[in-house]
Amino acid sequence: MKFDSYIDVTGAEHQARFTKLSEQGYRLISISVYGNPSSPRYAAAWVQRGGPAWQAVHGVDATKYQSAVDKWTAEGYAPVLVSATGAFAHAVFAAVFEKGVKGEWQARHGLPAGPAGGPDAFQQQNALERGKGLILRSATIYGTASDRRYAAVWHSNPTFVKWHLHPAEPGAGYQAVFDAEVQLPGVLLSAYRPAQVALSEDQVYCASFRDDFVGEWAASHGLSATAYENERRRQAEKGRYPIGLQGGGVGARARFAAIFAKQDVTAERVWTATGTAIPELTGFDGTMKSFMVSHGVRAAQLAIAREGVMQLSRAYTWAEPAYRITQPSDRFLLASCSKMFLAAAVQSLYDAKKLQTTTKVYPLLGFSGPADARSDEITVQQLLDHTGGYDDGKTGSQYDPTYSMRQIAEALNLGGPVTKLDVARYMYEKYNLDFAPGGPEKYSNYGYLLASAVVEHVTGQDYFAYLNGAVLAPAGLGEVAVSSTLAAGRPRDQAIAEDPGLGLSPLDLKSTAPVPAVYGGDQEIKEVSAAPAGLACSAQAMVRFIHTHAAWGNGGRMVSAREGSTPGASTFARSNADGVDWAVVFNTRDWPREDAATYKRLIAADPSLPGSIERQLADVKVIR
Repeated sequence: MKFDSYIDVTGAEHQARFTKLSEQGYRLISISVYGNPSSPRYAAAWVQRGGPAWQAVHGVDATKYQSAVDKWTAEGYAPVLVSATGAFAHAVFAAVFEKGVKGEWQARHGLPAGPAGGPDAFQQQNALERGKGLILRSATIYGTASDRRYAAVWHSNPTFVKWHLHPAEPGAGYQAVFDAEVQLPGVLLSAYRPAQVALSEDQVYCASFRDDFVGEWAASHGLSATAYENERRRQAEKGRYPIGLQGGGVGARARFAAIFAKQDVTAERVWTATGTAIPELTGFDGTMKSFMVSHGVRAAQLAIAREGVMQLSRAYTWAEPAYRITQPSDRFLLASCSKMFLAAAVQSLYDAKKLQTTTKVYPLLGFSGPADARSDEITVQQLLDHTGGYDDGKTGSQYDPTYSMRQIAEALNLGGPVTKLDVARYMYEKYNLDFAPGGPEKYSNYGYLLASAVVEHVTGQDYFAYLNGAVLAPAGLGEVAVSSTLAAGRPRDQAIAEDPGLGLSPLDLKSTAPVPAVYGGDQEIKEVSAAPAGLACSAQAMVRFIHTHAAWGNGGRMVSAREGSTPGASTFARSNADGVDWAVVFNTRDWPREDAATYKRLIAADPSLPGSIERQLADVKVIR
């Protein structure tokens, strides 16, 4: 595959190269018009490759651009690239149209950014198209500093590629945006890439990032013409060529942004299932595949046992070839399914007569002087039953402290990350209970964190060390571990947790650089929050565990279920009355908005629901 590119050519020069390269079988993959609209300059990237029929225009005003859209769409083409320069009333456009674009698409131009604090038509349009299941294909920023405008093209996104838009980042701040985005996980631990980067004449950047995969890539911005040519040569020595090339500015003040890669076509995802295949149970594979493909999920597991005997343990991968194939023994972040292990640890202390259900928590830990006197009445069992006085979902409630660890560390002036007892002290001294202990059942992550501090106080051991020694190791459950907050601490056999969220680190309190939600940007330190949400294990280990322990509550196996959801994880475990235990885990909770109900249907208890695992269990004779 051959590439070609150029910058800083006139309209006539661009047309001459267009004619020559088109005749040689090249096609435009990036186009940029920039500079003074009375004498615009062009930058373009080309690849020699076959494909659908295409057409292009350049040097046209807004009216003629719209006429081109009308003409070519009437003949079955759709816009795929758009660029513009100049003030709104005198803008010059360049665009590329391609035939056979599948699915819905949308193209708009002249969209205003809006005044500071006012409505932003471009972002509103972008949100509308995202809500319809489209993805930004191309965008350009033009106009003036006092009247910024956008033109953009959105295409169908059937595989639910994840993406972010940053519509107006000043040149000085764009590097921080770039640094944050490329940390986000996907195909690899750092997998989001800049998909398109446009810049205005005064170097304000409009950039989108997405988690599909083109292999090795590099990106540079803020380059002078000379610096760009030097970078182009360096990248060519590594076998990389411009697949995105945009300019902004006039003459010597012009600056360029470029994306380099060895290919411009994204890798297609491949379906793989591992673990022993059971012919009578292939329907479960089909259900998982259907769900994962429609929801863009790369990794999952499903395990089913009856009377403690494993009937099915399968791992599924719907991902690009560079992605590690998921195995049945791989660990997944559990989110709230971690809580069932804490309940078992506490029950073991009850059984050993080292703790009582009525033990009052804060006095046991040595706390005194609460903000709310009722806090001293909270018992261990109330924490397990979610009746301890804390309500994560209450309107107007302060917050869930397990996802507020940076703020707590700052409020306590710690100078470093919080511990379990720091969080407990903060809640004890600052928080008024939402209701009296022993009252209604209201979900509380913090209650389980506090209970894990009790385990440590009573045993003199780290919570997980006690859990492992007293509960897991005797049962041969070696696939359970505490998930590291940081990516570097997660082993290769732990599924990559995927989420598009970013936030400030609860570990590095001095840093204001955003980090991925799955690596602490959600404000949770997994090692501190191991009991409520920070464990990792396989679906098959969950199934083995709930054969002898309650999925919800404490004690032995009982008909119950537990669901977990946190950035980078959706998990579920259920024990049924007929002796069947099953669990399913996914490495994301980022579903298409309209498909959230599909996940709820998948894990629903009602066996009459089509598409549910319970429906299939009811129909499979080999298990029941």
